Amino acid sequence: MTSQTAAGPQSEPTHLIAPWPYPPPQVPPGPPPGPGRYPGDRRPRRSRRPSTGTDPEIKSYRPRLALRGITGHLTRTGSGTMAWYALAPRPWFMRADHERNGLMSAIGRVLSALPERWLHWRVTWQPYPAAEWARRHDSWAFPLPDAPGGISWSQHLLAEQERALTTPKAVKQVFLGVEIRHGRGRRGSIGDQLAHSSSDLIRKLAGRWLGAELSALDEEIQRIDSVLRSPALGGRPVTADEMLHLLYRSCALGLPPEAVMPAAPHSEWETEDLAGVEQLAHWTAEPYAPTLVVDGAAAGRRHIRHVLIASLGRMDGELNVPAEDLPWMTVPDGLDVPVEWSARMRILPQEQASRSLKYVTDRVYAQQRHYEVDHGLEAPPALARQIDLATVVQDEHDTDNTGLSARCEGWWRLAIPASTEREALETFDYLKQLYHPKIAIERSEAQFGLAREFIPGEPLATTAFRRRMSLRHLAMAVPTATEIIGDDYGPLTFTTRASGRVIPWNAWHDMDTRQVSGLTPIIGGLGSGKTFLLGALAVQAVRSLGAYATLLDPSGPLTRLTELPELRGYARGLSLLDAPAGSLNPYGLVADPDRATYPPGPPGDEAYLHDCDAAQAQRTTLVVSLITQLLPASIRREGAVQQLLLQAVDRVGTGADHELGEVLDALRAAGEDGERLASALGPILSTSGPARLLLGSATQAWASDNDRLLVLSTRGLSLPREGVDQQDWGLDEQLSLPLMHLAAWLAYRRVYELPKAAPKMVGLDELRWLSMTSTGRTLITQFARDNRKYRARVLVAGQLASDVLKLGGGDESGLASLCHDVFVGRTTDEQAQQDALRLLRVPTGQGYEPRLGELSSGFDVVAGLAADAPREFMWRSGDYCEEVRVDLSGAHYASLRRALDTNAARLEDHQ
Repeated sequence: MTSQTAAGPQSEPTHLIAPWPYPPPQVPPGPPPGPGRYPGDRRPRRSRRPSTGTDPEIKSYRPRLALRGITGHLTRTGSGTMAWYALAPRPWFMRADHERNGLMSAIGRVLSALPERWLHWRVTWQPYPAAEWARRHDSWAFPLPDAPGGISWSQHLLAEQERALTTPKAVKQVFLGVEIRHGRGRRGSIGDQLAHSSSDLIRKLAGRWLGAELSALDEEIQRIDSVLRSPALGGRPVTADEMLHLLYRSCALGLPPEAVMPAAPHSEWETEDLAGVEQLAHWTAEPYAPTLVVDGAAAGRRHIRHVLIASLGRMDGELNVPAEDLPWMTVPDGLDVPVEWSARMRILPQEQASRSLKYVTDRVYAQQRHYEVDHGLEAPPALARQIDLATVVQDEHDTDNTGLSARCEGWWRLAIPASTEREALETFDYLKQLYHPKIAIERSEAQFGLAREFIPGEPLATTAFRRRMSLRHLAMAVPTATEIIGDDYGPLTFTTRASGRVIPWNAWHDMDTRQVSGLTPIIGGLGSGKTFLLGALAVQAVRSLGAYATLLDPSGPLTRLTELPELRGYARGLSLLDAPAGSLNPYGLVADPDRATYPPGPPGDEAYLHDCDAAQAQRTTLVVSLITQLLPASIRREGAVQQLLLQAVDRVGTGADHELGEVLDALRAAGEDGERLASALGPILSTSGPARLLLGSATQAWASDNDRLLVLSTRGLSLPREGVDQQDWGLDEQLSLPLMHLAAWLAYRRVYELPKAAPKMVGLDELRWLSMTSTGRTLITQFARDNRKYRARVLVAGQLASDVLKLGGGDESGLASLCHDVFVGRTTDEQAQQDALRLLRVPTGQGYEPRLGELSSGFDVVAGLAADAPREFMWRSGDYCEEVRVDLSGAHYASLRRALDTNAARLEDHQ
């Protein structure tokens, strides 16, 4: 094998210690500082007198890279200086078209402010900082003590780090290098030229000259900094660590990323510092081979990768971004392979662009005359279309005032890594299909030279595949578009659906720092994974964050979470149908405020008395609403009923020490009408059966301090049948709905009993039943009002987004607008999809509806989802909305997956 450049095979060493520049560097006058500095160098080494008689000869180091030094975010080569910036990620998915069009226009306008400068775009990937996350997570987490038979906290952290590092493309990074013009538009620096002189004295003088020249460029660099800082790009000068990472990813192109990077020079890189990156890997290329072989070490192991360099070819189709097409530099982001980009481009001067457009227009018109005038034939329709297009482009260029019609030229290369040559070619073919038919992806020989273009400071290997386009077309690339969701503060419960990177989320971070609501709807059809998500969030919150979680479980599967070995001694399951009498006494479900939690003095007294009045009013509303639900439908519609109930409750009082039987006695003492109401309630409020939960003094069936996870099961209640009028409900159905609502009140009452500063979570399933009556709707309003004050994350699960929208008056301006976080799972009904998008605050009618039906696409109507299959959701969190997966993969989550498996057949297998 021989190394290869764009000019064809050369007689060079088979294996290279590091890639050297293409074309080869110009040899300065005089002998080189050491042997073998570049291919073909066979001149004898010049003797140097040792400093002492016994000291060995010291060889001078000269990098094979074009780079000669780095100062801050500036890179220097023999031909000029370039400033490098890290660009901020920008959300794209599930956004309105006008927002995305605005982003593209803003990017185009920023680039138009950098005319005639060479720009170098680099898109690369970084592994998730798992070790940093583990240290941060361990420092503020409050994990439960390790239990026998369970996964220890240390084992959990190690397993989570391993899971986070399985994705090779976790964090997308976009860098932009901008040419710094020296003096009056000069690209070359005199200091740079002198720095490469063979004379030691001249090089020393050049160092001083170079420092003075860079100081003189401060104003120019500050202007570029200001341009790149615009909201469209959000660019900031790269840090030393980011520059080191960029050089690593470029010189070790295709190799797995290093999880632990060495320390980077903080201010200035000496020439000798470049040895740390240029010798990272051996690049080898056979003549006309389809790939470049990269051989090097990463993470303590040797790796060999085949890297295929492809180029962006002709763009024959008219791109329609964002209505139909993705931004064209984000198309490879959906692949499992970490495809990297290197793009060299420049904005053409106005005169040059005008000449180029005029040349193209004249050529098209000449072809038309050749057909119609010279030969008397009708011109082909394709030629007519070209004439129309050329006319439009010329007119746009002449009349546009936005700068988006300015022309640019550039070369876009893609690096496709793979373990074998065949895999690289297969990925290349698949990528071609993704771009077909509007954009051609080309592969050529001279892979060695094309790969060198990815290294900052290296020149173009060839001008082949030059692309010319307007800034408007260029802005459609949007390389910074990526997935943005979650935070850096919580457990790794989620992964992104596209790239698979982990997403940490602390359910209380935004509530504490941004003062947002903790009311969180979880919407999805049957089998979408609502219960799976509820259980996963609750267990993570209790296990990792020291939270208190209370779950209302209508069907029973969440009760199995209390049997997890990691929660032994801190979890309890309680069947309400077996609870003592009075457990759901409505008077005891509304807690009185604790004076000790208020500040001392008159302001605290005033706030305390206000909350006491609010608690008493809430208690009255709850009791009246409950009795109204228990009355037969024919009686509850009578106009005087509410008045009689209010009078009876008023006579009893509003203290928490009362009970429902006293209200019945007060009704009987109110005369004939009151007696009639009490008699109507008699059959349903018999002391036997579930009704006993409503009668008698309030009792508490849990220990607030020890029961970190409390699951309240209502299994056994006969919920009303779908589509049956309330007049046709049986007594058990009529009683079940109020009991469900009071069970939800009981779950929320625990919030008031726990320390106010402790993180709390309440999970309520079957939102549709809560939203049917005033008791349930009042409870949800209470959630929205008090959750921030008591640090309560309230998860309400249901099948239809309309149940949440109705609570806010039927539109997004009501209660739904308070929901900072919303999860929507698999939804197939067309109207339900539109309602779900409204709840997510995503525009309807723009093609997002079918995406909801594709979530959890492995769903089987009979078997459901596999126990270890990730459940997929659309997650709206503040300003961002992305597709995510509830990912509990890994052996350390095996017991949790089994506990959350709701498939009856598999449950029998487990048992």
